Amino acid sequence: MFEKLADIDYDEAEITDEIRELANKYVLEGIFPTKYFDDALHVACASINICNAVVSWNFKHMVKLKTILAVNGINKYMGYGEIEILTPEAIIREEEKNE
Repeated sequence: MFEKLADIDYDEAEITDEIRELANKYVLEGIFPTKYFDDALHVACASINICNAVVSWNFKHMVKLKTILAVNGINKYMGYGEIEILTPEAIIREEEKNE
């Protein structure tokens, strides 16, 4: 799995005021606890930069249907697109199906 993940061409993104505002909205709406603001930033950054998905092992408060639905509700309300929150395994399985 790590070999496949190493093949991904990642881009770096700057954390802007717009991203912080969206992350704050996630926290204010109770989607992410305040102590996990970095996770809210991660999802907000991906949402604003029009990524298809956030990949995470965090089952506690990220890779959960409740979180995905709430994030996408806020994104729609704030004028952003929907985003998937998936495990690395889900991404790899999808790629293997397409090979």
